[in-house]
Amino acid sequence: MAASCMFAVSAPFAASSSSSSARRSRRFGVVAMASVGQKVYAPGVAVSEGNGGLPKISLKSPQGSEAEIYLFGGCVTSWKVPSGKDLLFVRPDAVFNGQKPISGGIPHCFPQFGPGAIQQHGFARNMNWSITDSEVTEGDPAVTLELKDDSYSRSMWDFSFQALYKVTLHSTSLSTTLTIINTDDKPFSFNSALHTYFSASIAGVSVKGLKGSKTLNKDPDPKNPLEGKEEREEVTFPGFVDCVYLGAPSELTLDNGLGDKIVISNTNWSDAVLWNPHLQMEACYKDFVCVENAKIETVQLGPKESWVAEQKIELI
Repeated sequence: MAASCMFAVSAPFAASSSSSSARRSRRFGVVAMASVGQKVYAPGVAVSEGNGGLPKISLKSPQGSEAEIYLFGGCVTSWKVPSGKDLLFVRPDAVFNGQKPISGGIPHCFPQFGPGAIQQHGFARNMNWSITDSEVTEGDPAVTLELKDDSYSRSMWDFSFQALYKVTLHSTSLSTTLTIINTDDKPFSFNSALHTYFSASIAGVSVKGLKGSKTLNKDPDPKNPLEGKEEREEVTFPGFVDCVYLGAPSELTLDNGLGDKIVISNTNWSDAVLWNPHLQMEACYKDFVCVENAKIETVQLGPKESWVAEQKIELI
């Protein structure tokens, strides 16, 4: 789907505060605009032209952390901690042309995970999202993106929906909240995942917290995954890895092999996926690992019903 230059830019309105609240928040409404920088965002939130001319949101915290999010695909492509180190990875073969999903960062998988009736991993990563809100709470900037059905999505999946995606930047963590709302007059079902690429030195990578989880191992045959149970305290990546963990814990710890430990916690993402393509991507497999929060079991939503899942990735 071709990218458009239409995106949402915030319009200022009076800041709100509550003396009874321990956290102070200022919020900024949004209106649709066709060019960059014409309106005011919350402090720490800006929009500019990114790679390939695609609109890009930048978040900056007072502590020096930064994040970048492309409206095409609603894709977080960068998360830098105050040291300046980027803990996310974008593949060298990634394209920013509004025609193909961005390969790296935190792509969306919705309304389908993996192959199936529609395009691989669904269409949300291949559509233009818009900005509906920006805010700052105790210095932490946040932006909320929105995706709605259109003729492109309905050509594959004939339902009306609204997806809201809030991204909040903290000093040493990045939080996301994904909300899926059924705006149709009939029920629908879906799967979803955040296909997070972390920068890594794969020989030194390990993931803790999965012991005891049911596994669906897609190696050697992705079409006929082997059922099993994870017995290891630490999962490592000596070769090709593509494994789904059903009923995964709400907190995992990633050692990225570069001297960083990252806690990946979630609410309502019931499953996890580990992936590294090994020699299938010889040019870059040593430099990243995917640790994905997922909802593999089908979610059923009736009209007006919603589903919410949260993720937090934090450097410890």
